[in-house]
Amino acid sequence: MSTTFLYPTMSLSKAPGSAITIHDIAAEAGVSKSTVSLVLKKSPLIKPETAAKVWKAAEKLGYVYNRMAANLRQKSSNVVGVIVNDLTNPFFVELLIGIERVLLQSGYITLMAHTAESAQVQEKVIASFREQNAAGILMCPAFGTSVETIDRLREMHLPFVIMVRQLGDLNYDYVGAANVDGTRMATEHLLRLGHTRIGFIGRSQNSLVGLQRQSGYEEALKQAGISLNPAWVVDSPVSMQGGQDGAKILLDMENGPTAVVCYNDLVAMGVLNELDYRGLRAGKDMAVIGFDDIATAKHTNPPLTTLAINPEQQGEIASRMLLNQLRDHPATHNHYFSQPKLMVRESSGGMLTR
Repeated sequence: MSTTFLYPTMSLSKAPGSAITIHDIAAEAGVSKSTVSLVLKKSPLIKPETAAKVWKAAEKLGYVYNRMAANLRQKSSNVVGVIVNDLTNPFFVELLIGIERVLLQSGYITLMAHTAESAQVQEKVIASFREQNAAGILMCPAFGTSVETIDRLREMHLPFVIMVRQLGDLNYDYVGAANVDGTRMATEHLLRLGHTRIGFIGRSQNSLVGLQRQSGYEEALKQAGISLNPAWVVDSPVSMQGGQDGAKILLDMENGPTAVVCYNDLVAMGVLNELDYRGLRAGKDMAVIGFDDIATAKHTNPPLTTLAINPEQQGEIASRMLLNQLRDHPATHNHYFSQPKLMVRESSGGMLTR
């Protein structure tokens, strides 16, 4: 995939003193000037063998790509800004791998910024990307991001795709997961195993994703005719420490939950840590289910039952949405929700016998 205005004709230099032109490269490669132009713009319309011949000719003649001059001419660059809210979570690393794979294939490079869940840092990063003439932005909003951020991005005429966390109405391109479906599936799995005392750990206040995931959990309980116990819903930071602290609360209760659905895998891993600290084991003393299926989930002790939502694929799809904006300026918005897949492993255990 390519876009003409992001791949300007390269600034060429020929020793000594005279500039190399498209005509020079065309003559050396034995192709037309228009073919050379398309190759230099990284157009997919040119056959790979022809493109290779043109690049070989350009290399033989010698050229210097003046990126600054190209950016000034086009008022844009081949850089895409990627804003990540929590790089300590492996989910976002996997998301970035998918993003970079697609953008690199299309001739773009990524410039990543980590906000550490600070909406104020995020605002500065957006302004910086705009000053650097970024081609567009892929953003995972920090907690507390204002809906007005969408309006500011539009005022900047900066193409963007929002990922993972929604901001108000979906009147923009968005990639995320079917959160309600995922936690409903997780809770239903625990119900089938015989659990009726099921808790939930994770951030829900001021987090739409958290509210959605809690909602799926509550819906499954309601459909099973089980009353929600508010004390078993622990609002905690979305981190391993948050999961461990949440597990302490539930495990210290008399007749507390026998199973827990977690906001994400990091929270679930914190629960595993607390169980291990107490000499207990997930899947035996308490069933535990995460969300995301990050690469390390299958390697925890015990392996973590979780919902797979394929972050790499989400990154790829988000990148393609942005490239589509840059190329076609579509009038409608695209939305993609990854359908979770339950990955049953040892941490959720088998049928209850007690």
